[in-house]
Order: sequence, then C-alpha cells, then structure tokens
Amino acid sequence: MSRPDCISNRNIKIIAAYTKSKTGSFEPLFQDLPYPTDHYASAEEFFLNEDEWTSFENFEKIFRRAKDLVGEPHFYFNCGASSARFGSWGRFHYFLRIFTSPDDGYKRLPFFNKNFNDTKEIIVVQPPYYDPRIRKKKVVLQVIFHDDFDPNRDYLGDPYLRGILSSIPTLWGLPPAWIRQPVNPYDPVRLFNEDPDLIPLRLEAQWEGDILTVRDPGSGKRIDVGKRVLLLPEQINGQSIFLGKYQELGPGAKALGRDGHTGVLITRTLTHGPRILAKKGEIFMAPYSVLVVTYERFSLANRARQALRFRRPARDQEQELMDTIEQLRKSIAEKNQAYRMLQLAHQELSRAKAELDLYARHLEEKVRERTQELQQAQRELILLNQELKGRVERQVEELRRFDELRRYLSPRLAEQILEHGGSLGRQFKRKFMTVVFTDIRGFSNITDSLEAEEIFHLLNGYLTEMVEIIHRHEGTLNKVMGDGLVIFFGDPVEMEDHALRAVRMAVEMQKKVAELQKEWEGFGHKLGVGIGINTGYMTVGSLGSDILKDYTVIGNQVNIAARVEAMAGPGQILITHRTYNQIKDAIEAKEFGEVRVKGFHLPVKVYEVRHW
Repeated sequence: MSRPDCISNRNIKIIAAYTKSKTGSFEPLFQDLPYPTDHYASAEEFFLNEDEWTSFENFEKIFRRAKDLVGEPHFYFNCGASSARFGSWGRFHYFLRIFTSPDDGYKRLPFFNKNFNDTKEIIVVQPPYYDPRIRKKKVVLQVIFHDDFDPNRDYLGDPYLRGILSSIPTLWGLPPAWIRQPVNPYDPVRLFNEDPDLIPLRLEAQWEGDILTVRDPGSGKRIDVGKRVLLLPEQINGQSIFLGKYQELGPGAKALGRDGHTGVLITRTLTHGPRILAKKGEIFMAPYSVLVVTYERFSLANRARQALRFRRPARDQEQELMDTIEQLRKSIAEKNQAYRMLQLAHQELSRAKAELDLYARHLEEKVRERTQELQQAQRELILLNQELKGRVERQVEELRRFDELRRYLSPRLAEQILEHGGSLGRQFKRKFMTVVFTDIRGFSNITDSLEAEEIFHLLNGYLTEMVEIIHRHEGTLNKVMGDGLVIFFGDPVEMEDHALRAVRMAVEMQKKVAELQKEWEGFGHKLGVGIGINTGYMTVGSLGSDILKDYTVIGNQVNIAARVEAMAGPGQILITHRTYNQIKDAIEAKEFGEVRVKGFHLPVKVYEVRHW
C-alpha cells in the first residue's frame, strides 16, 4: 500500500448507486465523515468524485452503513454485481466498448484493479480458456494483498470483488459467471471474533490443538468446524500455486512442509440463517486468494458480431518501408561486426607496436600512422552506425504514425497529415465537433437464422461500402461495433463544415443501403439502417493503456447522438437541433418532434433529414 488514501471513490459510487436503487437515497452514507473541505462543498460531492481516493476507514464505514440501510443477507456480493447493471464504475464504462468479449475484461483485471484500490494486486494466472469437460470458459485469478495491509480488514471486500467478477459476462448479454474460491488468506479466529458483522453471533472461535472450534449460533453448542492442513502446490502455466490441494498434518507431512505453508481446512459448513459463514472444503490462512471464474461462451451470433474487424488493405508503400527498415537493420549488424573486427585488429597492432619498438625505432612512425588510420576508420564507423540508427528510428516512427492514422482516416488524409509531421494527439482536448452513430435495424433478429459465413459476407459488403463513403467525406472512423459504426467530424482534421459533411455522408449512406437492399433480400430479410447525428462540444483523445488504445470522443453530446440513433427507424436520418442550425440552409429537413433523453433534464428537439 503506497498511500493512506488507498481506495478509489469509484467503489463509493458503486455502493451509493446500489443503495439508492434499494432505499431511494444514499445521503446517510456520508454523514460525519472527513473530507477536504477546502476543495469540496459537501461530503457527497467529494465521495462521488471518481477521480478522488479515500482512506480504507472511510470506505469501510460507508460500506457497513450501506449494508445496514439495505438489510440484505448477501449485500456485499449483490452490491458488486450491480456495477455492470448500473454502469456505476464511472467513466471506466467507456473502456468496455473497446473490448470484444468477457475474455478481454478478465485479461485487463490487473489494470482496472490498480485504478480501484491500492491494497492488493490481481494476477491472471490462467488466461481465459475453454474447458471441454464442462463446456464453459474458465479463468484463474490470484489476489495478493500488499505486505503492509492486513487482509482481515478487507473481508467485506471479498464478496464485493466476487460480485464484480461475476457480473462481467452480463455486459455481453451472458449469464453471470460462477466464482469458486478454493483458498483465501483470512484468519478464521480473528474474523469470527472481531468482524463487526459477526461479533453479534458470539461464535467464540478458538484453537484446541490443531482443531478449530466455534459456538454454533443455532444450538449454542461447541462444534468442530476446521483443522490445520499442509497446503500442496500445483502447477499452472509453469507457476507453482495453491489451488486447494492439501495433506493431513503428521510427521511425514511436516517434513514435506518444511518450506511449505499450512492452512485451515473448513470441515463443516457453518451458517446463520440464509448466510453461509464458512463452507466445507474452503481453505483459510493461505498466503493469497485464488478465484476460479467459470462463464458461458459466446453464441454464434455474438461471436460473428464481435469478431468482425475492419481489414486494412495491403499497401505497397508500407511493404517497401518495411523492406527498407529490414535492410538498414542488416546493414547495422554488418557494420557492428566490422567495427568489432577492427577493434581486435587495433589491439593486435598495438601489441605489435610495443614489440617492434624494441627492435626497430625507425618503424615507430609507420606503426603510429597505421594506428591513426584504424582510429579514423573506427570513428567513421561509429558515425555511420549512429546515422543508420537514427534513420531506422525515424522510419519506424513514421510507420507507427502512418498505421495509427490509417486506422481512423482515409489514406489521402493520413498521408496529408504525415506530410506536415502530424499525428493523433496524446492529450484530451475539448472541441466543437459532429458525431454520427449508425446501426442496421433488425440485424440481431436474423443472426440466428443465418450461417456464420453468410453473416460475414453480408457485413463485409456493407462495411466496405460504408467505409468508402466515410473516407470520401473525410470523416474519422471511430469504432466498428458489429453492425454499428461511430464516426466523427472535426478532428484530427480541422473543418468548419463538419456538420454539413456528416449529414451529406449520412444521405449517401442511405442511398447506398437502398442499393444493397436487393442483395439483403436474397437472404430472406429486409434490412434498413438508422442514423443519428449530433453537434456540440465533446472531449476527444486517446483512451486506454500502452497495450490497447483507442482514439475516441466522449461526453454528453456523444451520448445524445447515440440516443437519437436508437430512435431512428430503418432508412431514417435523425439530427438534433444543434446540427440542424448548422445545415438548414443546405439540407432539407422536417421537424420530428421533441424527445426526452435519459440523463438530460430538457427535451431534445429532433429533425428528420429528407434524402430521397
């Protein structure tokens, strides 16, 4: 734990959202809690700011208060599981749009965990894989608490984390994941006797030799619930890890366990009402927690929609640049070898010079001249090596920028930006822009009746035509989400008529879709495309980590465009009043009406563009 404020307020937002959904209010959660009064007007304003961090003490008080207000036996788990349903983890919800499946979500858990708390690390021991025995996907996670943090303080966070993990597949319309936790690091005596939720049960846990006993909360009698065992490691991906395998303690076991680790095996399920306090077969006091997550695979239709990606066309220029770089690398290797050979020769001549000095003073000058020649050759090779290295670095950087720009822009725009030394911005910026959302209406209804090859053929043809239209109007292709597209105008290429370009692009798209109808009708379905457009100030920049980044736009105006697109019927182009004001002198449109958009107090005035 690197700081006192070790819990991100993103966790507080999840707790507050779930509490409000159950009780109608979250105001009691923050009463009398300390917060930076010099920067925030109220405790609510501070604790609901996802960019702030708070102490574990504040987090624990808020969490336990929420449990008392809601009054559910499984509150902590349910609260974590609600995060996906409510999208209550703040702007991290936008990251999910760049993931193609639950597999991506579980793979990125170490990154997300670092942005939620500073008390523990999550390690993906076994990445997602398909288990043919149970016909489900599995992933194995290891949770290691930091050395300076007591795991027993975070016992309430254990079911909360499992709830979050179980909810990840639901983001893709799958059932919740099933979580098995074979080992955990918690001390059962401390938990049963000191945890505020368990103190009222008066369990009076204690050790009697190697046997763990408690007072049964139902009968009041003293019963055996656990025993000490030797933990036996197992191998996963070449890593030794405890997964629940154990050996009874004894003379032989103690010898085997000299460098091993003992744990506490729960031998009897301990319950209080509907709540399970300890489950038979669980192992406590391991050095860490292990979570085995099991979830459903994608259906054929989901895989077809998520797996499709825009294929970039091969380019002779790129291949030529790669060949040049490869040749330069080979040249550098050859020059380095020549340099090493000259160094050896120089050393040999230096030794020869020392020996010849003893026999012939008149040869001294010749040896000196030869040495100077070798030194000059060495300097020239060093300079050449540096020059070649610089050229390679510049060529690689140019290729990287070209590849980055080509992902979003037409080839002509990408080359134009590169000629002026430009690249996609690394910093977020606020700009007045236009964003377009499109979606094939009724597409999800036909995926169950089509083969995967037919779906790919249909989508490939559609996306090819749409991308060509986007490039003609110099739009920036942001995302391809199955059969949906997100395009924005006004960045990275500046343009004053971005709204007009967006609407004209949408009109051309609808005309092209009308031409494609004959082919689509051949599949036995009549499909159409709905388009929503909005203009306003939004934030644009690169989102993600060094491993996975996306140049995108976010903000309320983006959300409005998405909502407007959802209302557009097949063949319709709906635009907001802001967009209409920009294009009304050039494009014919009629009032569609005022609609209320979730999350906005005032209704949004919408127009339908006439394009036939």
